[in-house]
Amino acid sequence: MKYATTVIKNAKIHTIDNQNSIKEAMAINDDKIIYVGSNEGVEKYINKESKIIDANNNMILPGFIDSHIHPPGTALVELYEVSLYGLHSVEEYKKTIREFIKNNPHAKAVHGRGWSLGAFEGEELAKGPKKEHLDEVSKELPIILRAYDGHTLWINSKAMEVFNINENTPCPEGGKIEINNETNELWGTLKETATQLVREDDYTDEEYANAFELFQEKMHEYGITSILAMSGLNWGIMPEVYKELYNKNKLNMRISNSVIIYGEEHWKAQGDKIKKIKEDYDCDYFKTTTIKLLGDGVVEGSTAYLLEPYEVGAKRGDNYYGEFLWNDEDLINCIKYANDNNFSIHVHSVGDGSTRKVLDAIEKTYELSGKFDVNFRNTITHLQLVDKNDIKRFKDLNVIAALQPYWHLKGPKWWEEVDYKLVGDRAEEEYPLKSFLNEGVIITSSSDHSVTPVPNPFYAIEAGVTRNLYNHKYFGVDDITDMDDERYLLNKNERGTVEDLVRSFTINGAYQIFRENEVGSLEVGKYADFIIIDRDIFSVNPVDIENTKVLKTFFNGKLVYER
Repeated sequence: MKYATTVIKNAKIHTIDNQNSIKEAMAINDDKIIYVGSNEGVEKYINKESKIIDANNNMILPGFIDSHIHPPGTALVELYEVSLYGLHSVEEYKKTIREFIKNNPHAKAVHGRGWSLGAFEGEELAKGPKKEHLDEVSKELPIILRAYDGHTLWINSKAMEVFNINENTPCPEGGKIEINNETNELWGTLKETATQLVREDDYTDEEYANAFELFQEKMHEYGITSILAMSGLNWGIMPEVYKELYNKNKLNMRISNSVIIYGEEHWKAQGDKIKKIKEDYDCDYFKTTTIKLLGDGVVEGSTAYLLEPYEVGAKRGDNYYGEFLWNDEDLINCIKYANDNNFSIHVHSVGDGSTRKVLDAIEKTYELSGKFDVNFRNTITHLQLVDKNDIKRFKDLNVIAALQPYWHLKGPKWWEEVDYKLVGDRAEEEYPLKSFLNEGVIITSSSDHSVTPVPNPFYAIEAGVTRNLYNHKYFGVDDITDMDDERYLLNKNERGTVEDLVRSFTINGAYQIFRENEVGSLEVGKYADFIIIDRDIFSVNPVDIENTKVLKTFFNGKLVYER
């Protein structure tokens, strides 16, 4: 019999197994769980070398899994750029940029992220912010600022000059270069693939490694021990950085890698490069499992693809539906290629029109393969608008719905000014959750960090359960005390339970990244990834879930965070 290197006693362990068992003790041998049960039963696993931890009746959950995140998140911004997260006005943006320039006198350009369309009004709500705001700050330095959602760049006149962007510049397919209709000059924003016209700051492997270590510390503080990481073939953290961190014993997370097929190079050529990444870099902690695709853009950019036209507030004219970014044949063939090569697909799809087209393509690939019964872990993410008739198709096609519950409320200074103006009454039905559960669809949860700047899963659990406000200080409004407070309540019929949301962050997330036999629940034989928290989130007032603190985070049986 193996003895335990670590024993946890006097705990309330929510195992998240098939029976949702609650136990009081757990024994760990090095990196694996060897016993889950009673205080009495764990005694036989203890010897004089065993470290015993008294949990003081605190709750234990499996380590959380964020199943759609962009490492290193906001860490690069915090270390090297100007951060506009949490600011709510144009004047605040300009003041912050000026301070950054003052504090970085040798900077040759200003890069940053985090601005929100909700800070603007009038025509800027449709087109994005004008270049003139940034020209007031500096006409000598290029200023390149990515929106909080990552889909739009706001640039000044100097950046246009440096990157040779003018009124005659051809726009990449699937992108938008906004023009001032009165003057025929560039407006100041580049959307979707048009952002590729600007080369954003290049970072060294060492800088990426530094940023990842800061990112990893924050993830452990939030109880996150596994992620599905979004990356590109030529941007983001490269596999060699993860490998170097792993070799130096500095990688203390399970990274499932999702590489996007994006840009002008043919999808198959990009897919072959992704296969090579898998062959060259897969190891215990890092595995390339997924190919990411973009179905459409975002509602706030009027680039999400809808079944019905945008409202007049979008200022796109009559019968404007947005744009789907694939032709049907290429999408079908790309999905089939991914699945045939043992990759799942992970599709960004915001609009209901886009989601229908993606489901149609998945169904067609299954028909071509004759493999309706094969589980590819194919996933559609974001799902802001979904036609009710398509929700059951997720179950029929065994497609995972990857949600961001952080967004499942009427965002202050956002929902009425942006979503409702662009899609009208459809905004009342945004972000279904319970509808998926009612059809038996597997849901997973994630932050899409850095789109969500504070990826605390307890914020998401509260939002999914209440469909209402959390973290009021970030939003800059008064807090709520009643989950039925109507100011920010978004369609309470779509509320999930605490159990639904916890499973979406644990065992369901593990399933999505092909690790359900390794992590996601606390069972014998699985890795000892778990967290100890300071309250029972199943019994507190749902509006207080956001105040939950992680006391300890364990990865592979090793303590990696302690409050």
